[in-house]
Amino acid sequence: MSPQLNEEQILEALSQLSPQGRRKVLRKLIGDLEELDRIVERNQEKLRAICQERGLDFSSLSEEEREELIDQILHEE
Repeated sequence: MSPQLNEEQILEALSQLSPQGRRKVLRKLIGDLEELDRIVERNQEKLRAICQERGLDFSSLSEEEREELIDQILHEE
């Protein structure tokens, strides 16, 4: 198993990257966000239903809260 890095360690490592390395990281992160947007768009009705079951209002969730919700759903057994 590879060692786990905390956010501070990751941020420190990012600050040591070359400009080209930083661009690669940005492309990866942007790609991940675009994929998340596609997942939300394709499954919006399901997400709304899950929110309703959990007593949440999907429309009032912030982008960060939506990301956390999707992460929770993806990691449920």
